[in-house]
Amino acid sequence: MNRHNTTSPALRAILAGCALIFFLAGPSSVPAMEQESVEADGVAAIQSSNLAQARDLAISHALRNALEKVVASIAPPDVPAGKKSVLNEKIYPSAERYIVHFRILREAEQDSAYAVKIAATVDAAGLKADLRRHGILAGQADATRGAEHRFVLAIRGAFASHHDYLAFRDLVSGIPGVQSVWPVSIAPGLSEWRLLSSEGAPAIARELSKRRFKGATLRIVQSDAETIVATFNAKGGFRD
Repeated sequence: MNRHNTTSPALRAILAGCALIFFLAGPSSVPAMEQESVEADGVAAIQSSNLAQARDLAISHALRNALEKVVASIAPPDVPAGKKSVLNEKIYPSAERYIVHFRILREAEQDSAYAVKIAATVDAAGLKADLRRHGILAGQADATRGAEHRFVLAIRGAFASHHDYLAFRDLVSGIPGVQSVWPVSIAPGLSEWRLLSSEGAPAIARELSKRRFKGATLRIVQSDAETIVATFNAKGGFRD
Protein backbone atom coordinates (compact mmCIF):
# COMPACT_ATOMS: atom_id res chain seq x y z
CA MET A 1 0.00 0.00 0.00
CA ASN A 2 1.35 3.40 -0.91
CA ARG A 3 2.28 5.30 2.23
CA HIS A 4 4.59 8.05 1.06
CA ASN A 5 3.77 11.06 -1.05
CA THR A 6 7.02 11.22 -3.00
CA THR A 7 5.64 11.90 -6.47
CA SER A 8 6.24 15.08 -8.43
CA PRO A 9 3.41 17.67 -8.69
CA ALA A 10 2.81 16.78 -12.34
CA LEU A 11 2.65 13.06 -11.63
CA ARG A 12 0.39 13.64 -8.63
CA ALA A 13 -1.99 15.50 -10.91
CA ILE A 14 -2.03 12.60 -13.36
CA LEU A 15 -2.65 10.08 -10.58
CA ALA A 16 -5.42 12.25 -9.13
CA GLY A 17 -7.03 12.34 -12.55
CA CYS A 18 -6.74 8.55 -12.80
CA ALA A 19 -8.41 8.09 -9.45
CA LEU A 20 -11.24 10.45 -10.37
CA ILE A 21 -11.84 8.63 -13.64
CA PHE A 22 -11.92 5.29 -11.81
CA PHE A 23 -14.61 6.44 -9.43
CA LEU A 24 -16.65 8.13 -12.15
CA ALA A 25 -16.25 5.31 -14.64
CA GLY A 26 -19.41 3.50 -13.58
CA PRO A 27 -20.44 0.36 -11.68
CA SER A 28 -17.87 -1.86 -13.39
CA SER A 29 -14.95 -0.02 -11.80
CA VAL A 30 -16.17 0.05 -8.18
CA PRO A 31 -18.44 -2.81 -7.13
CA ALA A 32 -21.06 -2.49 -4.42
CA MET A 33 -19.48 -3.72 -1.23
CA GLU A 34 -20.10 -3.40 2.48
CA GLN A 35 -17.59 -1.01 4.00
CA GLU A 36 -17.07 0.64 7.37
CA SER A 37 -15.17 3.87 8.00
CA VAL A 38 -13.28 4.40 11.25
CA GLU A 39 -10.56 6.59 12.72
CA ALA A 40 -7.60 5.07 14.55
CA ASP A 41 -4.29 6.06 16.14
CA GLY A 42 -0.87 4.50 15.86
CA VAL A 43 2.37 5.17 17.73
CA ALA A 44 5.90 3.79 17.25
CA ALA A 45 9.17 4.50 19.01
CA ILE A 46 11.90 6.21 16.99
CA GLN A 47 14.90 3.89 16.94
CA SER A 48 18.39 5.14 15.96
CA SER A 49 16.88 8.43 14.73
CA ASN A 50 15.13 6.53 11.92
CA LEU A 51 12.05 8.73 11.52
CA ALA A 52 10.85 7.06 8.30
CA GLN A 53 10.85 3.61 9.89
CA ALA A 54 8.97 4.89 12.93
CA ARG A 55 6.39 6.53 10.65
CA ASP A 56 5.80 3.30 8.73
CA LEU A 57 5.39 1.33 11.96
CA ALA A 58 3.00 3.92 13.36
CA ILE A 59 0.86 3.67 10.23
CA SER A 60 0.89 -0.14 10.44
CA HIS A 61 -0.22 0.04 14.06
CA ALA A 62 -2.98 2.49 13.13
CA LEU A 63 -4.22 0.17 10.36
CA ARG A 64 -4.36 -2.75 12.78
CA ASN A 65 -6.18 -0.61 15.35
CA ALA A 66 -8.70 0.40 12.67
CA LEU A 67 -9.32 -3.26 11.86
CA GLU A 68 -9.67 -4.13 15.55
CA LYS A 69 -12.35 -1.45 15.89
CA VAL A 70 -14.36 -2.93 13.03
CA VAL A 71 -13.95 -6.47 14.38
CA ALA A 72 -15.20 -5.25 17.77
CA SER A 73 -18.26 -3.72 16.10
CA ILE A 74 -19.33 -6.89 14.26
CA ALA A 75 -18.00 -9.82 16.34
CA PRO A 76 -19.76 -10.98 19.53
CA PRO A 77 -18.28 -9.46 22.71
CA ASP A 78 -17.77 -12.89 24.30
CA VAL A 79 -15.39 -14.39 21.73
CA PRO A 80 -13.94 -17.62 23.24
CA ALA A 81 -10.27 -17.56 24.16
CA GLY A 82 -9.48 -20.11 21.44
CA LYS A 83 -11.05 -17.91 18.79
CA LYS A 84 -9.17 -14.84 20.03
CA SER A 85 -5.95 -16.62 19.12
CA VAL A 86 -7.34 -17.03 15.59
CA LEU A 87 -7.86 -13.26 15.42
CA ASN A 88 -4.28 -12.67 16.52
CA GLU A 89 -2.82 -15.25 14.14
CA LYS A 90 -5.06 -15.08 11.05
CA ILE A 91 -6.86 -11.72 10.94
CA TYR A 92 -4.88 -8.94 12.60
CA PRO A 93 -1.46 -9.75 11.02
CA SER A 94 -3.12 -9.25 7.60
CA ALA A 95 -4.76 -5.94 8.48
CA GLU A 96 -3.84 -4.27 5.18
CA ARG A 97 -5.74 -6.97 3.29
CA TYR A 98 -8.99 -5.50 4.63
CA ILE A 99 -8.13 -1.81 4.22
CA VAL A 100 -9.76 -0.43 1.08
CA HIS A 101 -8.04 2.93 1.48
CA PHE A 102 -6.88 5.30 4.21
CA ARG A 103 -5.66 8.85 4.68
CA ILE A 104 -3.55 10.43 7.39
CA LEU A 105 -5.44 13.01 9.43
CA ARG A 106 -2.59 13.99 11.69
CA GLU A 107 1.03 13.00 12.27
CA ALA A 108 3.79 14.30 14.50
CA GLU A 109 6.98 13.41 16.32
CA GLN A 110 6.48 13.47 20.08
CA ASP A 111 8.55 12.26 23.04
CA SER A 112 10.95 10.07 21.03
CA ALA A 113 8.03 8.49 19.18
CA TYR A 114 6.05 9.05 15.99
CA ALA A 115 2.27 9.29 16.21
CA VAL A 116 -0.34 9.23 13.45
CA LYS A 117 -4.10 9.42 13.27
CA ILE A 118 -5.80 7.93 10.20
CA ALA A 119 -9.24 7.65 8.65
CA ALA A 120 -9.61 4.19 7.14
CA THR A 121 -12.26 2.43 5.08
CA VAL A 122 -12.47 -1.28 5.86
CA ASP A 123 -13.81 -4.06 3.65
CA ALA A 124 -16.44 -5.19 6.15
CA ALA A 125 -17.94 -7.77 3.78
CA GLY A 126 -14.64 -9.57 3.28
CA LEU A 127 -13.88 -9.35 6.99
CA LYS A 128 -17.24 -10.87 7.94
CA ALA A 129 -16.73 -13.69 5.45
CA ASP A 130 -13.36 -14.54 7.01
CA LEU A 131 -14.74 -14.30 10.56
CA ARG A 132 -17.47 -16.77 9.58
CA ARG A 133 -14.93 -19.05 7.95
CA HIS A 134 -12.93 -19.13 11.20
CA GLY A 135 -16.05 -19.69 13.31
CA ILE A 136 -15.85 -16.31 15.08
CA LEU A 137 -19.03 -14.94 13.54
CA ALA A 138 -22.23 -16.98 13.52
CA GLY A 139 -23.50 -18.35 10.23
CA GLN A 140 -22.00 -20.38 7.43
CA ALA A 141 -18.98 -18.93 5.66
CA ASP A 142 -20.08 -17.23 2.45
CA ALA A 143 -23.27 -19.30 2.40
CA THR A 144 -25.06 -16.69 0.30
CA ARG A 145 -22.09 -15.87 -1.86
CA GLY A 146 -21.28 -19.23 -3.36
CA ALA A 147 -17.70 -19.75 -4.47
CA GLU A 148 -16.38 -16.20 -4.22
CA HIS A 149 -12.69 -15.43 -3.88
CA ARG A 150 -11.20 -12.10 -2.85
CA PHE A 151 -7.53 -11.39 -3.46
CA VAL A 152 -5.05 -8.67 -4.40
CA LEU A 153 -3.37 -8.22 -7.78
CA ALA A 154 -0.13 -6.22 -7.54
CA ILE A 155 1.39 -4.91 -10.77
CA ARG A 156 5.03 -3.82 -10.73
CA GLY A 157 5.73 -1.13 -13.28
CA ALA A 158 4.53 2.26 -14.45
CA PHE A 159 1.51 2.84 -16.66
CA ALA A 160 1.99 5.47 -19.34
CA SER A 161 -1.36 7.24 -18.82
CA HIS A 162 -4.79 7.03 -17.24
CA HIS A 163 -5.98 5.39 -20.48
CA ASP A 164 -3.63 2.48 -19.73
CA TYR A 165 -5.13 2.09 -16.25
CA LEU A 166 -8.63 1.89 -17.71
CA ALA A 167 -7.54 -0.47 -20.49
CA PHE A 168 -5.82 -2.75 -18.00
CA ARG A 169 -8.88 -2.79 -15.74
CA ASP A 170 -11.01 -3.80 -18.72
CA LEU A 171 -8.52 -6.54 -19.64
CA VAL A 172 -8.71 -8.05 -16.14
CA SER A 173 -12.50 -7.63 -16.01
CA GLY A 174 -12.77 -9.68 -19.21
CA ILE A 175 -11.14 -12.77 -17.72
CA PRO A 176 -13.72 -15.55 -17.16
CA GLY A 177 -14.61 -15.76 -13.47
CA VAL A 178 -13.65 -12.17 -12.58
CA GLN A 179 -16.75 -10.51 -11.14
CA SER A 180 -15.28 -7.13 -10.25
CA VAL A 181 -11.95 -5.34 -10.11
CA TRP A 182 -11.11 -2.00 -8.55
CA PRO A 183 -7.93 -0.10 -7.64
CA VAL A 184 -6.65 -0.04 -4.07
CA SER A 185 -3.55 2.11 -4.57
CA ILE A 186 -1.81 3.71 -7.52
CA ALA A 187 1.82 4.77 -7.19
CA PRO A 188 4.81 5.14 -9.51
CA GLY A 189 6.14 1.65 -10.16
CA LEU A 190 3.37 -0.21 -8.35
CA SER A 191 -0.41 -0.47 -8.51
CA GLU A 192 -2.60 -2.73 -6.39
CA TRP A 193 -6.05 -3.99 -7.32
CA ARG A 194 -8.70 -5.93 -5.43
CA LEU A 195 -10.44 -8.72 -7.31
CA LEU A 196 -13.67 -10.56 -6.60
CA SER A 197 -13.85 -13.78 -8.59
CA SER A 198 -15.63 -17.11 -8.81
CA GLU A 199 -12.19 -18.62 -9.48
CA GLY A 200 -9.25 -18.69 -7.08
CA ALA A 201 -6.14 -16.55 -7.49
CA PRO A 202 -4.02 -19.36 -9.06
CA ALA A 203 -6.62 -19.89 -11.81
CA ILE A 204 -6.82 -16.17 -12.54
CA ALA A 205 -3.01 -15.97 -12.55
CA ARG A 206 -2.89 -18.67 -15.22
CA GLU A 207 -5.35 -16.73 -17.36
CA LEU A 208 -3.44 -13.49 -16.86
CA SER A 209 -0.22 -15.14 -18.03
CA LYS A 210 -1.93 -15.81 -21.37
CA ARG A 211 -2.93 -12.18 -21.90
CA ARG A 212 -0.98 -9.46 -23.68
CA PHE A 213 -1.17 -5.75 -22.89
CA LYS A 214 0.28 -3.22 -25.35
CA GLY A 215 2.22 -6.04 -26.98
CA ALA A 216 3.78 -7.30 -23.73
CA THR A 217 3.05 -10.64 -22.06
CA LEU A 218 2.18 -10.57 -18.39
CA ARG A 219 4.77 -12.39 -16.27
CA ILE A 220 3.54 -13.85 -12.99
CA VAL A 221 6.20 -13.66 -10.29
CA GLN A 222 4.06 -14.77 -7.34
CA SER A 223 0.69 -16.46 -6.95
CA ASP A 224 -1.00 -17.82 -3.84
CA ALA A 225 -4.52 -17.87 -2.41
CA GLU A 226 -4.47 -14.20 -1.40
CA THR A 227 -2.10 -12.41 -3.78
CA ILE A 228 -0.96 -12.30 -7.39
CA VAL A 229 2.19 -10.30 -8.17
CA ALA A 230 2.96 -9.64 -11.82
CA THR A 231 5.06 -7.55 -14.18
CA PHE A 232 4.62 -6.90 -17.88
CA ASN A 233 8.25 -7.11 -18.96
CA ALA A 234 11.75 -7.57 -17.59
CA LYS A 235 11.78 -3.98 -16.28
CA GLY A 236 8.30 -4.23 -14.87
CA GLY A 237 6.80 -1.36 -16.83
CA PHE A 238 4.52 -0.38 -19.68
CA ARG A 239 6.00 1.37 -22.66
CA ASP A 240 4.43 2.69 -25.83
